[in-house]
Amino acid sequence: MSMERDDLRRGLRNFETRARMIEAAVDEGEGCIDTVLPLLHDRSESVRWSAIRILTEIGNDRAIGPLVGVLERGKNETDTLNALCTISGQDFGTDIKAWRQWLLEDPELRATATDGILPDDSLLAAAIEGLPVAVSGSGQEYALTVSLPENRSQQVWIDFSKKDNDDRAMVQLCTPCGDADEVRYEWALKLNMAIPYGAIAVAELDGKKCFAMVDAYLRATCDPEDLAKSLMSLAEQGDAIEKALAHEDRY
Repeated sequence: MSMERDDLRRGLRNFETRARMIEAAVDEGEGCIDTVLPLLHDRSESVRWSAIRILTEIGNDRAIGPLVGVLERGKNETDTLNALCTISGQDFGTDIKAWRQWLLEDPELRATATDGILPDDSLLAAAIEGLPVAVSGSGQEYALTVSLPENRSQQVWIDFSKKDNDDRAMVQLCTPCGDADEVRYEWALKLNMAIPYGAIAVAELDGKKCFAMVDAYLRATCDPEDLAKSLMSLAEQGDAIEKALAHEDRY
């Protein structure tokens, strides 16, 4: 495709240029599929909608697996279902298991099951785009420093190496909040009911018990939009708890 993915993304985010960019991508046809598929993970709903429309118009089977993935992540449901029905000629409604089973039963379509899935570093990059976040680390473990008001910051660790009890890959976020005093355990547990993302836990850091905010997602359905919301919520809530425990900015 003549345009780069970043150029296409910027054009799709702009209401004034969106229609023209969609038309250009559709005219490019199958040659643009590799450029468009990663945009199904974009944090912008308008970009995701545009990518779904482009893939619907092109009508190539390579889009089926990635679109089932969008459905699994609970994004743009109506447009995704319309795209899947149009491209595949099938209609399983919102039955994600039925879509996945049908996909995996076809040897040719099975190869599309992992198309467009973002690798860990790309998922993280998409999640923090435009956010006040500095990143270090590589592979499966990353340390993020989130800049906050009042010249404060908060460290959040993201670990892609975790597994659940069914051996499915997980994404875990964690941010330390301060020393864990047993007399505050009840206070911390009550706070969990008011926190929109994650929960307070007791972790061990440098040989000492500390309160930490934690959150986790299944890797297969982890979306940049949700990861970004979780990251910023944990950083803000973790910093607020740190303030309440000790008026410092250690983490």
